[in-house]
Amino acid sequence: MIQRNNIIHLIILILSIVGMDGVKAQDASFSQNYASPLYLSPSFTGLTEGSRMSLHYRDQWPNIPGTYRTMAFSYDHYLADYNSGIGLQFYRDDSGGGLLVKQNVGLLYAYEIYVNEDIMIRPGLQFKLAQSFIDPNKGYTAKAYNPAGELIDLTALPVDRDKVNNFDAAASVMLYSNFYWGGVTIDHLVKSDEAFTDVTTDTNIKFTVFGGFKWVYKEGRRRMPDQSVSFAFNYRKQADFSQLDLGAYWMYNPIELGLWYRGMPTENAEGLGNQDAIIAILGVHLGHMRLGYSFDLTTSDLTSSGGAHEFSIMYTIPSSNKPKINRSAIPCSQPGYYGGGPSRSKFRSRSRRMF
Repeated sequence: MIQRNNIIHLIILILSIVGMDGVKAQDASFSQNYASPLYLSPSFTGLTEGSRMSLHYRDQWPNIPGTYRTMAFSYDHYLADYNSGIGLQFYRDDSGGGLLVKQNVGLLYAYEIYVNEDIMIRPGLQFKLAQSFIDPNKGYTAKAYNPAGELIDLTALPVDRDKVNNFDAAASVMLYSNFYWGGVTIDHLVKSDEAFTDVTTDTNIKFTVFGGFKWVYKEGRRRMPDQSVSFAFNYRKQADFSQLDLGAYWMYNPIELGLWYRGMPTENAEGLGNQDAIIAILGVHLGHMRLGYSFDLTTSDLTSSGGAHEFSIMYTIPSSNKPKINRSAIPCSQPGYYGGGPSRSKFRSRSRRMF
């Protein structure tokens, strides 16, 4: 017997897959935004000195079988001779236990512009090959009970094709200093049909605005790390859908604790609320490695869904050579020893990183 929440979820999933009028699919969102920085913005490409690898996995609504599982892997490197960062990213989103799979692989590039000793600007680009797959045989159950307790038949999904290939692109720009950062990302710049039926469903442009600032309330002394709090936000809009993340990180190396809110304080155009989740984040920095875990406590009507679990690993490989120039500003969320700033070492920026 399929529970009521399962039926409602299945209906929503089917509508989004077959591309019916008025239904628009949205990109997945990570709760640990800065644990998958290239997914957030191409401008983060090559932000560290040397190289960086990250692996991110999200399991959303685990109490509803076969819902959303998302993963992202990226590798990026800073080219000191060209003030540039290059990167490679793979992304995969699995909905309905293989019913609908979206994935892409992309090349990323960012250029670093020196403004002054305190401010840097980083425009970025991403070009990617995207694929969507559907398995109609996983889109139905022979019989099920509806919310009224009636036994009904569920039919297979009506699709004209089971695979869609597209080319896509994204652009971004970010400004940062030792103590604040902000940026804009525009994704899905290439208009393309992503429907599996003869009903055209164009990819919706996604706008992301992110930023924050860091407050070092106690500077490190004698090899002791700084103690700081970073306040941040991440706003996303795609078609008629919009969402806002607001939160803060407390950092005292090697521990990082975060508390975030996801949703929109106001109702949407249809008068519906969008209160999604309260997010708790734990990060541990072990040398050049960061391990992260987060849990989304659902505050919407899907409280029985089990929330969401996220796991992340990030590893940085420092450059073996000193940079030819001082890269000036350090990303303001640097959690390591002696923070960053004008009074620090000239080459302190070699250990730069965001969360």
